[in-house]
Amino acid sequence: MREIKFRAWHKTYDLLCDVVEIVFGDDDNYVAVENGQYIERWRFDDIELMQYTGLKDVNGKPIYEGDIVNVTWSRDDTEGENYAIAYDPNNDGYSAFDFVDWYEDMNGLSCAYIDGQITVIGNGFENPELLEAD
Repeated sequence: MREIKFRAWHKTYDLLCDVVEIVFGDDDNYVAVENGQYIERWRFDDIELMQYTGLKDVNGKPIYEGDIVNVTWSRDDTEGENYAIAYDPNNDGYSAFDFVDWYEDMNGLSCAYIDGQITVIGNGFENPELLEAD
């Protein structure tokens, strides 16, 4: 069974937290996040919600939408290239998470996960410089 979990980036607080509950009520819609030892309620307008891909990197760290990963993949002579992770509802004819701006017709994340090494090195909110060209 696939583990479904989320995390949220608060746009004003510049804070990334694990989501413990998502509430869609008649009068109140929010996500509850674990912020240290406290549970806080954040409004959807104030956050970016990111889903867990169901995959872990070579160190066992969960890979989330919005993460920046470093990829080494012998099949494609890819060594030490950084990619952001995003959800694409039309990825090669099926819905999937993949590398942003991946240049081939196949799902790069799936193939590199099976046949390469993926390491989470940050995320697009806290570490956007990791995607800047050298």
